[in-house]
Amino acid sequence: MMIASSATFSVKFSQQRYACVLDPTLALSRYGLLLVKQLGTVMDIWLGREFWNIIDNTRFYLDHPELLILPIATCSSPLDRQLSILQDTLQALQQWEQMSKQTLTDLKLFRIGERPEECFLPKRMGTEIIWYYESLARSLEAQASNSFDASEVLTSAFRDTVALAAAIGSPFILTHQFPPATAETLPPGICMALTSWQIPCQLVTLQDEMATLERNYWRQIFVQAGLAKFLWAGLHLSVLHLLVPAASQATGLPIQHQEYQSSKNQDSAKFSHAETNLWQGSQGFWYQL
Repeated sequence: MMIASSATFSVKFSQQRYACVLDPTLALSRYGLLLVKQLGTVMDIWLGREFWNIIDNTRFYLDHPELLILPIATCSSPLDRQLSILQDTLQALQQWEQMSKQTLTDLKLFRIGERPEECFLPKRMGTEIIWYYESLARSLEAQASNSFDASEVLTSAFRDTVALAAAIGSPFILTHQFPPATAETLPPGICMALTSWQIPCQLVTLQDEMATLERNYWRQIFVQAGLAKFLWAGLHLSVLHLLVPAASQATGLPIQHQEYQSSKNQDSAKFSHAETNLWQGSQGFWYQL
């Protein structure tokens, strides 16, 4: 008698965790910290350097919250809406301040600091990313004009966010629109900043098939992380993609094994070639979720 034997095969599927850079104004909005906590369970969340400077100085910004609010968010709003946005910003600052007194490492938020010991990077990423980011940030600062209608700190926060996304090759910048901007079909503030820096930002229509596929992906992410309630609560989220072709050519620069120098003059000399036209031909594409 033949005894049939059956082998049991176990197949393990692993899903890649995408990187997502968060718009600083979204992180400092009413639902910002809750969004970070839940989204971080399914994605690698990054926040720019200027955002962390804000969190390190919450006492100052609690006295001057207007520096963290885009004028477009309040200029065409009734008084009660303006007060609501101001209150949301103050509450968000207090929440981040309280979290920083505990431990921000529990959130597993990735960042690029000014020195290697100030970075929190994924295991697969080396500290050479600091120098690549620095060259992108300085190149963008040299190109950015003063025409963007926002405070200096908010302009710096947007610039850091854009440079960070380009440096890590992030497929997404998660941003948002304030209700007045949504009603007037104006782009998110970070997109308006890019446009003022001669980096065109194009709205991808609802009819675009690729955008539809991405929206479905985001819906799955939101369901998995329990984020659908934020959309139901009226959070107007948008996704921004960056195309920075000149920057991709700079990745071959021999910076990987150089010792970090804290001097700004030494850094500038090191990256004098890398900072030339790194944003030439760059474009942004955004769509509403």
